[in-house]
Amino acid sequence: MSIAQDPDARDFKSILNQALIDLGITGAEVLDFEICCYDTQPPALIGLDSDFIASARLDNLLSCYVGCQAIIDSDSLVSNLLICNDHEEVGSASASGAHGTFLKSVLERICPDARSISRMVANSMMISVDNAHGVHPNYSDKHDENHGPMINKGPVIKVNSSQRYASNSESAALYRHLCNQVSVPVQSFVVRSDMACGTTIGPITAKELGVRTLDIGVPTFAMHSIRELAGTRDTDYLYQSLKAFCELASLSTSTSDNTDNH
Repeated sequence: MSIAQDPDARDFKSILNQALIDLGITGAEVLDFEICCYDTQPPALIGLDSDFIASARLDNLLSCYVGCQAIIDSDSLVSNLLICNDHEEVGSASASGAHGTFLKSVLERICPDARSISRMVANSMMISVDNAHGVHPNYSDKHDENHGPMINKGPVIKVNSSQRYASNSESAALYRHLCNQVSVPVQSFVVRSDMACGTTIGPITAKELGVRTLDIGVPTFAMHSIRELAGTRDTDYLYQSLKAFCELASLSTSTSDNTDNH
């Protein structure tokens, strides 16, 4: 559909062109545009004891921030890599998404020969961190009664028999061990077998690289709503566990080198 046939698009173009004029930019014209609307209300701590974080885009900026902070603060002699993919919520099938070649290309630049990159992947483990659906008191029937994550009760290990999550007993056991070492509680999340299951970039990256992978996240209410709710204690629990992971001298399942990539 052309601009002339779409009055809403024409209005947006006029607004953007006027913005250029207001900025003193002359002789310019908006040829095309993308618009993403978002909540500008600042985040807030709410609850009787500031138990909750209320904010837009907690899924998945919370994980990106905590992961970045954990790497910055870690005292590690091994290599750690943080990747924050674009387009995760719309399928990851883009040049900058998890289905794209960006991560593999970066790793190939770090280890230019095939043997080195194969050894690096074999000695590595990836933790995919994406918020989990907490048990909402008004919709508790949406969860398996034995595997429903509660807010402020710790990070959640996600498990799915159809491989919608990439966790297995090996990666989950290592994470549970780490959490025990730093006194962080851990929960499990299993989607009801009669309901559809979402997914993360964990299985996508595991498939592309062949790397051992764990899927975790912190429980969240109203995920994908304009205003989401997460637990303040869960944020710190996640930080402590990821920091411990970054500081591992080696992965317990590694049998080759003395130092490993994470």
